[in-house]
Amino acid sequence: MEKDRLERLSDDDYRKAEQFIRVMKILCTSTICISAERSPTLGQILPILGKLQHHFTVTDEDSSFTQTIKDKIWGDLSKRYQDESIRQFLEEGTALDPRFKTKVGDEVWTRLQEELVTRISQQNKGVTQAQQMEQELERTAGDHDDNSSDEDCTAAVTTLKPKLSALEELFADEDMAVEIRQENTFSTTEKIEEEIQRYRGLPSTLTSVNPVTWWWNARDNMPMLSDLATRYLCVQASSTPSERTFSTAGDTISQERACLCPEKADMLIVLKKNC
Repeated sequence: MEKDRLERLSDDDYRKAEQFIRVMKILCTSTICISAERSPTLGQILPILGKLQHHFTVTDEDSSFTQTIKDKIWGDLSKRYQDESIRQFLEEGTALDPRFKTKVGDEVWTRLQEELVTRISQQNKGVTQAQQMEQELERTAGDHDDNSSDEDCTAAVTTLKPKLSALEELFADEDMAVEIRQENTFSTTEKIEEEIQRYRGLPSTLTSVNPVTWWWNARDNMPMLSDLATRYLCVQASSTPSERTFSTAGDTISQERACLCPEKADMLIVLKKNC
C-alpha cells in the first residue's frame, strides 16, 4: 500500500515539495558561501546569519507546512555562536570587513579601538626594551674596545650614520624641531580614532570584493587598522577548505604511492591546491 501511495503523488505533495525547495534554497546558497575556497572570511558569518534569521521568520502568509520547516531550521540555527567571546570576535571581524562594516554597533568600534591601543602600547614597549638592550650591548662593546684607536671609532660612527646633504646639515635644527612637532601633533589614541573614522566614512564595497586584497591596497592610508584586519580576516568562515586539503592529502598519499617522502608529498599537495 505504501508503494501504491508513492506512485500516486497528489497535487498537495507537489505543492509541499515546491514550498520546501523555496524555503531551503537560501540555506544551500549560504553553505556554498562559507565553504568557498578562496575568500570565505569570518566577517561574512554574522551577515549571512542575519539573512537566514530574516528568511526563516514565520509570517502570516506562510502555510502550516512552511511554518513547521522554518521553526525547525531556525530553532537549530539560533543556538549557534551564542558564546559571548566568540560572538564578539565575529562582530569585530564583521566590522573589519569593508563589505559588511555598517552591520555592527558603536560598541564594536569601541572594542576595536581599545584593542588597537593595547596592541600598539605593547609594541612600543617591546621596541623600547629592544632599544635599551641594544644600548646596553653597545655600551658593553665600548668597554671592550677601549684600546681601539680614535680613527677606528670615527670610521664606525661614519658607517652607522647616513651622511647628510649640505642643505640638511645647514637646517638640521629646524628639521629636528619639525620631526618632534609631527610626533607630538597626534597621540596614539587620536591617530587610531582618526583611522577608524576615516574607515567608517568610506562607502561599503561590493560583496564580490576580496576584503584581504582591499586592506592590502589600503595599508598605506590606514596602517594600524590594516594590520589588525589581517589578523582577523585570515580566519576562515568554516573548516571546509582545510578538510578539502586533508582529502587531497589522502588522495595523494595512497597505498600505491606509500614511498613518497614527506617533502615531495607536501609539494604535490601545494601544487594541487594552488595551481
